[in-house]
Amino acid sequence: MFLRRTPTQDEKERLGQLIRNVRRRRDLTQEKLAERMKCSRRWLSSVERGESSLNWKDMLCLMVILELPPEKAVEEVGLDVSVPADRK
Repeated sequence: MFLRRTPTQDEKERLGQLIRNVRRRRDLTQEKLAERMKCSRRWLSSVERGESSLNWKDMLCLMVILELPPEKAVEEVGLDVSVPADRK
């Protein structure tokens, strides 16, 4: 059986909250983060509110800029990702 691969609204909102919280902890404004990502502040704001989804490239850029480990994002958003026993 296949799992749903598109994010639910709740997942988008939790990811947006995580991005906002980490951005603030890094003392970055939306303007500065948008500049580093080469995107608009308006789009970034909509992501933080859970109104827009991220493509894989934007997600990777955010994780690098914010120094956000993938495991932390998965945990905070509440995704169920199985990790092979030999990687634990």
